[in-house]
Amino acid sequence: MLSAYIIIYPPKIEILERTSEYAPILMFAMLFLSFVFIIFNQKRLMFIGMMATAFIAFYLKISSNDNLILPQANLLPKVKVAHFNLSTFNKEDPEIEVILQEIDPDVISFQEFTPDWERPLSTMLMIKYPYSHKMMRVDPFGMAIFSKKPFKNINTFMYEDIPNLVLSINNGLQDIDIVSSYIPLFYPNPKMNRKDHLDKVTAAISVSNNPVIVMGDYSRVYWQGEMVQFRNESKLNNSRRSTALSSPNPYDHIFYSDELECVQFDEIRESNQNHIGITGTYQINSRSKKNKQFSFGN
Repeated sequence: MLSAYIIIYPPKIEILERTSEYAPILMFAMLFLSFVFIIFNQKRLMFIGMMATAFIAFYLKISSNDNLILPQANLLPKVKVAHFNLSTFNKEDPEIEVILQEIDPDVISFQEFTPDWERPLSTMLMIKYPYSHKMMRVDPFGMAIFSKKPFKNINTFMYEDIPNLVLSINNGLQDIDIVSSYIPLFYPNPKMNRKDHLDKVTAAISVSNNPVIVMGDYSRVYWQGEMVQFRNESKLNNSRRSTALSSPNPYDHIFYSDELECVQFDEIRESNQNHIGITGTYQINSRSKKNKQFSFGN
C-alpha cells in the first residue's frame, strides 16, 4: 500500500515525481502478486495486494474520462481536432498526409514547428485548410494551427519566452475557444516550472465565455498530481478513457470544458504502430446549464 501511495502521490522531487508514470504497471504487478499470495495461502498479503490494486485502479479512473460509455451523438454540429508533435515525424515521409486525409479533422495543432516544416505543411494543407496561424521558431516552442473554419480571434499569451495560442472558431452554432500549449520536460531557465506555466494556461481559460478545448504536450501523464490539479482548477475534462501498457506513457492530451462532450477520442499511429498524435470529436453538451438556450435532438 505504501508503494502505491508513493507512486500516486510522489514527493515534490523531479526524479520521484516521474515514478507516478508507472502506476498502471504497479497496478497489474500488485494484482499478479495477489494471485501468487492466494496460491500460497497468504491471505493477509493477498488482501493488501488487492487493496493496493483497487486503490490505483480507482485513482486512474477518476483521473481519466469518467463516462462509462461515450455520450450519444446529437444532431448539433461537431468539431474534430487533432494534435501532433512534429518531432515524431520525418518530413520526407509522405505518411503524414495520408494520416491527415484519413482522420480528416477540422482543426490541426502542430507543436515543435520549425522553419524546416513551414513549406511542407503549408503546401500539403493550404487547399483543405485555408486558415492557419503559425509561430515558427528554431527551438522546440514553435507551433502552428491549421483549420477548415475561419478564426474569429487569435491571441498569444506567453510564459516567459514560451508562446501559448488561444483562438476561436465557430462550429456552426457557437464560438469555441481552442488553446494550444507546450509544457516541456525541461525549461531553458531553472526559475521556470510546470506549475507556473499551467497556472498561466488556467488563467487564460478562466476568462473565456465560450466552450474550451485545450490540447498540447505536457510532459506529464494525465494521472500525475500536477495534471490532476490543473484540470481541477481549470474545470476541464479529460478526453482519454485509459492508457495502454503496450504504449509509451501519453504526454499529449486534449481537455475540454463542461459545455462540450467528447463523443470520440483516438490515438493516432503510424503504420509501424508508433504513437504520433491524438484526435477528438466534440459536440455541445445538452446537459450543461450554459447551453440551455439551444434546442437539442438525438
